[in-house]
Amino acid sequence: MLKLHFKDNRQPPLWVVEKVFFIGSATDNHLVISDPGVADHHAKILQENNKYFLKDNNSPSGCFVNGQRITQREILPGDIIKLGRSEIIVLDPRSLADRPKDAYALPWRLISDSSWLPGKQFILPPERSMVIGRSNQCDIVIPGTHLSRRHTEISIEGNHLRIKDLGSANGTFLNELRIDNATANNGDRLRLDVYSFRIVAPSLDETKQRLRKPIDELKPVERKIPSSEPKRWKTRPTSPGNRVEPGPSRGRQQAWLALAAAGIVAAAILLFLLW
Repeated sequence: MLKLHFKDNRQPPLWVVEKVFFIGSATDNHLVISDPGVADHHAKILQENNKYFLKDNNSPSGCFVNGQRITQREILPGDIIKLGRSEIIVLDPRSLADRPKDAYALPWRLISDSSWLPGKQFILPPERSMVIGRSNQCDIVIPGTHLSRRHTEISIEGNHLRIKDLGSANGTFLNELRIDNATANNGDRLRLDVYSFRIVAPSLDETKQRLRKPIDELKPVERKIPSSEPKRWKTRPTSPGNRVEPGPSRGRQQAWLALAAAGIVAAAILLFLLW
């Protein structure tokens, strides 16, 4: 199942459990959105082979996934659906309900998925907000020249994160959309200039998620140094190099011997006649 969450928190997240899930402004839809620009039967979500597809029903204003207009497209956790003025976040099926902050086995984390900080993890404590920037006074210091001294502030609110841009020059992006103040959920992607992070929610003991090991924890692969000694090739007895074959002049020798024998016979006959 998938879970749909309005970015403006107008209503609690909604589970998609039907094979065909209708969205529109009419009251007979599974998800009713009464915003301007949303048609009576605007779109539907189809479930096929454990995959979910958003299909536009020829709506006048269209359907958008991550800022791109679509006719039909598979939707995944972290995608942002826009219908009219409404923005809906597709949540991970394992998203957790509100629980006490101390009920989780692992805290919220930011895991870098860019080439600048490969595999680096940053822990977000539940008791206070965290500021990211290049200043040494920040909680998470990233000495990037394109980051502001105080770039972004992150705090935990219930079962999601609150992300605030602190007036940075190059902006804060959530799922590739520039934001000033927004909520983030498990699986969302946070980007600060060239630095991007995957947001990972806390997990209970019975629902621990398997994470890819950071690159710096992986064992290096040992490469064999090529030897400078000459290679010794082994050949089979049947290979051409091990066979004794007749030389190319053997046929010629036999021809010359036959010719010499004929000459001797002819000379003997001539001497017999002369006698």
